[in-house]
Amino acid sequence: MKRKLTERKVEATIRDELLIKQRREEIIRAASQVFSRKGYHQTTIKDICEASGLGPGTIYNYVKKKEDILFLIYDKLATALDESLLETIKNNKGPLEQLREALKRTIDIVWDNQDLILLMYQETAALDREAMYNILHRENNYVKHMEKILEMGSEKGIIRHKDIRIAADIIVYLLSFVSLRRWNLKNRFSEKEVKTGLINFILRALGISEKAKA
Repeated sequence: MKRKLTERKVEATIRDELLIKQRREEIIRAASQVFSRKGYHQTTIKDICEASGLGPGTIYNYVKKKEDILFLIYDKLATALDESLLETIKNNKGPLEQLREALKRTIDIVWDNQDLILLMYQETAALDREAMYNILHRENNYVKHMEKILEMGSEKGIIRHKDIRIAADIIVYLLSFVSLRRWNLKNRFSEKEVKTGLINFILRALGISEKAKA
């Protein structure tokens, strides 16, 4: 039987939603920097306090524990990726232009959040089961939206890859390639070369002809 999703909640003692959003943004921004530099397990709440300029009493008004901060970081990134594809689907464009836009939007988010993508791969096991299930749900939605974009291209005869479902999963992984290989890439290619090369590689792998791309 399929498990029913229970939304992971991060409790706050403050009731002002605008202030919660503002303070959590500050906490996320500071924690992301410290996690990337020191690693999640070596980082303390004191480190996050120093990086954010907020006292421990203030931070504990918006999160209960360090793991809550890690979940908020993951949730923000997963939501941004998912919403970028949703926005692309809503745009009334041709299938190839829509696919290009989806790939560009996604790779731009990945490029701007390389440390966080790497953190996600390294520290997911630090989350509790409910948090992991929520993040997996977000990622599955993201893959499904990529799949929908590919299906629209396939229906129009632009994409000739036979297995759209596996293609969507592979593409999502390939777009993380920027973070996983960045130390090697940055010494050999410019940002433009990496982004353009990755998008063109994916388009060729999907069987999109040079005539269609023109």
